[in-house]
Amino acid sequence: MSKLSAKSCYVVGAVALVLTMVLPGALFGADASGDWDQIVAAAKKEGEVLVYGPPGKKRRKALVEEFQKDYPDIKVKFVAGSARKQAPRLIAERKAGKYRADVLIGGTTTPLKTLRPQGVLTPIEPYLVLPEVTDPSGWFKNKLWYADNDGKLVIMFQGSVSNIIGINTNLVKDGEITSYWDILDPKWKGKIVSGDVRRPGPGGGQARFLYAHPELGPKFLSRLFGETEITLSLDRRQMVDWLAQGKYAVHVFPNSIDIERAVDQGLPVKIVSPDVLKEGAPMSAGWGSVMVADRAPHPNAAKVYLNWLLSKKGQTAWQTHAGSASLRRDIAKDGVRAWNLPSEDKEYFFGSLEQYMTIETRTVRKLVSKAVEEGKAK
Repeated sequence: MSKLSAKSCYVVGAVALVLTMVLPGALFGADASGDWDQIVAAAKKEGEVLVYGPPGKKRRKALVEEFQKDYPDIKVKFVAGSARKQAPRLIAERKAGKYRADVLIGGTTTPLKTLRPQGVLTPIEPYLVLPEVTDPSGWFKNKLWYADNDGKLVIMFQGSVSNIIGINTNLVKDGEITSYWDILDPKWKGKIVSGDVRRPGPGGGQARFLYAHPELGPKFLSRLFGETEITLSLDRRQMVDWLAQGKYAVHVFPNSIDIERAVDQGLPVKIVSPDVLKEGAPMSAGWGSVMVADRAPHPNAAKVYLNWLLSKKGQTAWQTHAGSASLRRDIAKDGVRAWNLPSEDKEYFFGSLEQYMTIETRTVRKLVSKAVEEGKAK
């Protein structure tokens, strides 16, 4: 071999190494343009993708069975559970040098407060390939919704309006409640039931919205839990039964699913639509956020799965089975209750965004606990 050819080979090899380091396509066995066919072929060779996701048969149907119909050669290994329980496992695996997870689906708080500091998450943009996924015009308000402030790690694909007030329609007339302040009217004293937001679980995000709202704030929460002789419960279905029976006229922080079931059964209950409340309502991603694990062992399969999930087809599957509103604006909203759908021309407190996580849940719980105790002392 001549000196010139040897030198040329060295230069070519060095350039190839640099390209491998800097071009996302090289990481996925595809060229820099993101050749989808090559990515899918490489994913089929990997043969599987490990997804950590939310519990529930319907969600599993959307996240596993529907994907397998389109990509039977890429087996989904699905680990279901809450993020709080999954996070310690993920961190422990990595400390032991085991990198098993590819894609993570769930809420936004645990990923950003627990997983990100431990280096579990990796930037998601290099995994986005399909034009219908990356085109912002296909998404609510013309943008991909990142939960993290830097817009790199967590994409929210669900945005459901969180409802805060349910009523018995025999006891509360249409138009009687047009502001959250209206439920503090003395005529509802002793007639309000609420989820106990002092405990972890549903209602936390809605309570943070009330706490943060400039027209409501700590004063409203203190009066709601301190002056109305409010009844607190952890039994979500029982509270809806009480509402339907007329034991209570107003239900704060209701479970929308249970309200929907009661409506379908013809019972005299309904949600007070956020459209009639002048202070608006919060939005939540719920369990509808996705991220990619650092050092994903099946990077091509993770890429195929992620793009499928965020595509029209994947989001239609999610919305159909999970029953929650997708942030894709270019799919039909059949089957989603009107009160859960956000409006393009309204602003919402999107509580799943990192910018609102500075409102500590424990601060709200402390305020509510104090108000409840002071109310009992009166």
